[in-house]
Amino acid sequence: MKNYFKKVKSIFPALLVSILISTLVCFFLRYFIELKAEIDLKLVNWEFVIPLFIAVISVILMRNKFRVLQFENKEKDNFFYIFICLALIFSLIIISQMFFTKYFYKSIRVNDVSEIKFDRAISEYEINKLYVDQKQGKGDFQTKTVGRNGEKMQMQVFFIAPLFKDSASAKAISKVWYSEIKDTTISYSLSDKKKNAVAKKFIQHTIDYFEKKNFSKEHHFEKVFQSDEKETFDKLIMNHDKSALILKPVSNETKNADYFLYLYFKILAVGLIIILFSLIFIPYKEVKYDKKNDEFLSILNFLIPKKGNYFLPVIINLNLIYYFVLAFFQVDIFYPKTEDLVIFGAVSSDKIAQGEIWRLLTAIFMHGSLPHIVYNMLTLSFAGIFAKDIFGEKRLSIIYFTSGILSIIITLCFHPDNYVGLGASGAIFGMIGAIFGVSCANGFKDNKTIIFVTSGYLLLNVLFGLITNSDNVVHISGFLIGALVSWLFFIRK
Repeated sequence: MKNYFKKVKSIFPALLVSILISTLVCFFLRYFIELKAEIDLKLVNWEFVIPLFIAVISVILMRNKFRVLQFENKEKDNFFYIFICLALIFSLIIISQMFFTKYFYKSIRVNDVSEIKFDRAISEYEINKLYVDQKQGKGDFQTKTVGRNGEKMQMQVFFIAPLFKDSASAKAISKVWYSEIKDTTISYSLSDKKKNAVAKKFIQHTIDYFEKKNFSKEHHFEKVFQSDEKETFDKLIMNHDKSALILKPVSNETKNADYFLYLYFKILAVGLIIILFSLIFIPYKEVKYDKKNDEFLSILNFLIPKKGNYFLPVIINLNLIYYFVLAFFQVDIFYPKTEDLVIFGAVSSDKIAQGEIWRLLTAIFMHGSLPHIVYNMLTLSFAGIFAKDIFGEKRLSIIYFTSGILSIIITLCFHPDNYVGLGASGAIFGMIGAIFGVSCANGFKDNKTIIFVTSGYLLLNVLFGLITNSDNVVHISGFLIGALVSWLFFIRK
């Protein structure tokens, strides 16, 4: 037990301090930016992006405390425990932000719409009597790419209409609006004819829904905070000065601030108990900090271009920078809209036909979602390290760009009409195909493990594509082009 308390002494105080400081930093940061400076950031920034950034920084600062954990199996490391602490800190910051919203933004009850107060500190309204003027209603139809590999398309119908006390007062100009979103998701690989048919059916179904809906039964509403959805509604009603109040119907069982405070301490207690219990089974060893064995510094070092290691760091950094630059321009960081991706360089058969050939290059650095870029960058890192040792920097760059560009061109040949897509996967599959190709050329018997792994990876992704109806053309063509280029390199050698 003596060593157990040494482990607890090394990890526990640092973890508690990290939790406390992380929660307070995010809490007061939002307090001064949103309430004092009255600068409205999108809610997703406060309830995901900023908490994740702060949690990662916190874990990086306390990572050395985990070095006292020594596994009997030297192949194991303390990453699992670091990840648990990261998940705990991240979850607690998110819950604290939900508490912030409920605590600082109050709810009120009014008899009718005319009694609504335009107060920044009010987020929830219970309205006993209301009238939604559907005749003045406005709508918008939008699509955006979703799914792990951007293989699905989400269709959304935005509906917004003015709120009044009753039908007699509907002739006046209202500053209060009712909003609602209906959506559906389909496969991107469907033909344009099927997509149009589904879209037409979905729009008609949505129109029927709003025409038949009894709006007078809705009484509980929540203010629409700054978000992509709010920006769409603002444009529909030309709310340029942001003076209009946009509400959306919610369940009357919304959680209050006390619930999130209780949830915060409950998750804190459960998380700490799990960590304390798990420390029992890990041996302790006094370890001095060694800069050479610092995993975080190793990752940073890998991402810094230097002699003999230019290509991979540059490509990974370009992918990451490109993705987050789009976020800076208010593109949805999780699931960007299709039209936004096209604006910033995605493959578009119509645009390329008009002469925008540069899209063949920019599309190689684009991804359909946050999970998509994380998955692609991990694959790029592992495959790239292996491929660089085989081909070298220059030849690897030729394989990467040739596979990426040619796989896009081949995909356009299969989908010539009104096609929109991304090309990062084609370039990455090109590297995997190159490893497969050179392994086959060097002999199956000596390289059968590598051949089975690379071909199995392609097969699994093709099967996944068939299940999800995603476009496998770019994956297969990228893989085959990479294999062909590597074979040509082998012949030349």
